[in-house]
Order: sequence, then structure tokens, then C-alpha cells
Amino acid sequence: MYHGEVVRKIRLSKGLTQKEVYLGIVSKSYAIEFEKGNHSISATLLLDILERLSLDMDEFLYISQDYRLNEQADYIFRYSNYSNNYDLPALYQLLQELQEQQGPIANVHVAEVRSRIRIIEATNKTGSYTPDVVLSEDKATIIQYLTNLQTWTLQEIQLFANTLEFIEGEKQLLFFKQLSKSLELYKNYDRGREIFCSLLVNLIRETLDENLLDYAEVLIEQLLLLSTEYKECFHRLCAKFFKGVLLTKRGDANGQTESEMVLKILHELDYAPLAKELESLL
Repeated sequence: MYHGEVVRKIRLSKGLTQKEVYLGIVSKSYAIEFEKGNHSISATLLLDILERLSLDMDEFLYISQDYRLNEQADYIFRYSNYSNNYDLPALYQLLQELQEQQGPIANVHVAEVRSRIRIIEATNKTGSYTPDVVLSEDKATIIQYLTNLQTWTLQEIQLFANTLEFIEGEKQLLFFKQLSKSLELYKNYDRGREIFCSLLVNLIRETLDENLLDYAEVLIEQLLLLSTEYKECFHRLCAKFFKGVLLTKRGDANGQTESEMVLKILHELDYAPLAKELESLL
């Protein structure tokens, strides 16, 4: 379905006239042909029209694709869901689909999914979470892609957040310095804030594992400042858990109690796989 046809469908469902939607944006004759699918329109004008419809671009594109996610969003949704639930059959299915695709992004996704599969399999086998089982060629694929970046957008930041455990400390620090400039730009954007919270969670876990306690403390405070909305409840729980681990590593007996309280909450909410990952820090 063309964008104009989708706009017409939404406009009618909201009980709006063409005049209410298009006045001052495009002419009546152009609007009629646009809604028939005979005319295209610039992104700037489309944004103006969507504002009249009280709709943002993400939702409009989702509706345009018959309420399906675009390819990148679908990949992120599936990868995150399968990984968080340790769903190996689903991850193998995703890997098979990706291996049938071509291009640098597909290659990075293959490396990412294959690495996650190997980590989950090793965790299930040994009971310990370790990224050491990741193939060197998959690490190289991810690092090379990130190294070649000129600009970090949310897609690349999310890739780094999901794979930083595969990357050695010096490269981690370099990449984080490069992308941290974007934090101020994205902190008021829900999706951006969510991705940065996830990045901080993974980075804090790494710094605590390496006993970089002062660095971890700074990152924990940053995560607490960023995860103030109820939608970031999970990330705030992680921050509380990490704060407990930090206290324990500094010899404060109260830290263990604080961390165990968070783990209990995660188990009660049926987030056992995530709790298991965090437990490796105790």
C-alpha cells in the first residue's frame, strides 16, 4: 500500500477531513491524487501531515507495513527476545535466515547471533557465563565494522551494547568514548535512552568483572541518573544490583544483601536467565 493510501485510511478512521489534514501543506488536488497513490511526497511534508494526524513516523511506517516491524527492528526484537530467554532453537533459526542474506550488516548479524549461541551453550553446559567461547573471526567481523564507523547512530550503539563483552578492554574504551558524545543528544528520546541504559548495564558488568571499581562506580551513577522513568525499571534494578556488587568488592557486607534482593525480584518476575547472568558477578 502506498503512503498516501495509508494516510487516507488513517485520516478517515480519525474522522478528519482533507482540509483539516492538508491545508497549508499541499493543494486539494495534490492531496486527492496523493491519497489515491498517484503522487509521492517529500519526507518533510509527510512529517507535517503526520503531525496533523497525531502520529509519529515510526508508528506510521509500522502501520504501512501491515503492522509488521521493518527488517532491522524485527531482527533486534527477535535477537533480544531469544537471547534473554536463552531460546537456542529460535536463535539457530534466526542464524539460518541471516546466513542466506548478503552484505556487511548481514555478516555482522551472523557473527552476533552465532556468538550469542556459543555463549548460551557454554553457560548451559558449565553453569558459568563466559564470552571466551566466541570465535575469533566473529569478534574480528564485529570490531572491524565498528572501527570503520564515521558516525554512531542508535543501530551501531545497540550493536556495541550487545557485543561489547566480545571486545577487548582497550577497544571497548575507545568505542565508548566515541559514542558517549551522543548520550546528551538521545537522552530525551525513549528508544535512545533505552539503548544507552542497556549499554551501561553491559559495560558495568564488564568493569566489575575486571575489578575496575572506580570506573564502575561512575557508570552506575550514570545509569541511575538515566533510568528515572518507570519504563527503565529493569535497568534501575540492574544499577541497584551492581551497586551491591561494588559494595561487596569494597568489603561492605551490606552489598551482598542488596544484590540478593534484586536477584530475588528478578526470579519472582520470571527473569531467571537474566538473574543467572548477573549471579556470575557474586
